[in-house]
Amino acid sequence: MTASPSLAAHVSEMGKAVLVAGLALLAACAVLLYTAERDLRQHNVAVQHNNAALLQLAQIEFLIIGVDYSARGYALTGEKLFFDHEFEKQRDLKLGLAELLHLADPELAHDIARLSRLVDRHAAVYAQFVKTGALKTREMAALITNPAERRKRYDALDAVTALRGKLMAELLHHQSLAERQQRYTALLMFMIVAIAFLGGLIEALVRRFGLGRKRLGAIA
Repeated sequence: MTASPSLAAHVSEMGKAVLVAGLALLAACAVLLYTAERDLRQHNVAVQHNNAALLQLAQIEFLIIGVDYSARGYALTGEKLFFDHEFEKQRDLKLGLAELLHLADPELAHDIARLSRLVDRHAAVYAQFVKTGALKTREMAALITNPAERRKRYDALDAVTALRGKLMAELLHHQSLAERQQRYTALLMFMIVAIAFLGGLIEALVRRFGLGRKRLGAIA
């Protein structure tokens, strides 16, 4: 049984309208996919920066403790090697804090500046070791056991711990957003493929009815 000319024409027009709507939807999905992939890249970059910042902070913590040991070593033994190590660690601390400021979220700039001040205050304690002079056991012991001076060291390490917590929170936040964007991107890809597949089916149906309409016209 062959479709009537009016039915074939109606189906053809309806098919064309559906194809136009499908193309518009396909274009919209393509735009959304581009935006989703851009956001996904941004979140992945943020995750990488947070990981790098956490590694840099761990290095800073190691250097803070290293300054302590180097200064004590010089004060107790008089070996210049310890003094050189302390100088190197002080330099690396300043470079590490500058790098951390570059890697971390700008909202953490205040926390990093506070850490930098505490690190400088902590380093000044051990500069007193060098100023006091090597092998002066009593003076060294008085500095090492002074609660106020020891507090300066703990303040710096406490600031490192607090900053690590904020960086971890930022890392988890961006990881969550990146995972959400990955799911959204996969959904958009599926929609694009589905729309393209349905568009092909509709186009095939439109062509079929178009051929039927031509045959009816030839018979008439």
